[in-house]
Amino acid sequence: MAVMWSVIFYTVLAVAAFYFILLQPVLKNQKAQRRAVREMRIGDEVVTTGGIIGEVKDVVTPPDGPTEIVLEIAPGVRVRALTDAIARRLTTLEPAPAPDRGDLSSQEAPEPRA
Repeated sequence: MAVMWSVIFYTVLAVAAFYFILLQPVLKNQKAQRRAVREMRIGDEVVTTGGIIGEVKDVVTPPDGPTEIVLEIAPGVRVRALTDAIARRLTTLEPAPAPDRGDLSSQEAPEPRA
């Protein structure tokens, strides 16, 4: 009877270890990728799973089928890609918040060394 409980315990332990070590990080990355694609807008710079970097110029949502995006990979060169092919966003049109440096005019310049 004790052997049966130890087999059940180690089986449950192996399944839990498999989930936390292997499966959970993959699911977390997939969730982050889906969120990045959902928040993607025209003007964002993205990287595809094939390594192509381009700027999103248009999002095409056909009535039947997957959503496509139009990427400009060079001036005047546009390609179509599925949203599943987007690995991550690089930049967006939103300006980055400027770091607060305080009032620079009130700070004294360091004295030059001789």
